[in-house]
Amino acid sequence: MQSLINKLVSYNTIIFVMIVLGIDVLLATFCYFVIEPWYENLFGPIGGPEDYLVGIPLYLKLIIVALITPLIETFVFQFLVIYLLLRFTRFPLWAVICISALIFGLAHTYSVYYMLYAFVGGVIYAVAFAACKQKKGYFFAFWIVVLIHGLFNAIGTLIMQFGEESVSGACCSLC
Repeated sequence: MQSLINKLVSYNTIIFVMIVLGIDVLLATFCYFVIEPWYENLFGPIGGPEDYLVGIPLYLKLIIVALITPLIETFVFQFLVIYLLLRFTRFPLWAVICISALIFGLAHTYSVYYMLYAFVGGVIYAVAFAACKQKKGYFFAFWIVVLIHGLFNAIGTLIMQFGEESVSGACCSLC
């Protein structure tokens, strides 16, 4: 785990954000096109935050999911959890990352699938937080993870807003 974090720390901030966001988007794309249809056929709807944002104008959705939510979730699930565990326990970094991700996943109770999906996202954000903390401290780590999480949520919201047909058409036109 430490070798991965050391590698991430070696990148400049813009490259780092692009790498982490790219991993997050690739994971989401794989889940959306491969795992979600299978899960929905077996267990029914996955659910998610978009279920609660129906009828809200796009600009308000983006404020909620790309600004407010990442600020709160990064503070609670990465900053507080990681800070407190590193400060008051002797847990190794990999365990701190897993605990942070587990709590992040359990907070996303839309479905079992969504909790597992959020757990993996929580690992990505916790690793990013740990790498940024090592590079420039907690304050820097907080804002970089807010940025990554906010961009990821904004991308997802825009895709949901304009429909999967638009996304599928755009993807197919690239082939």
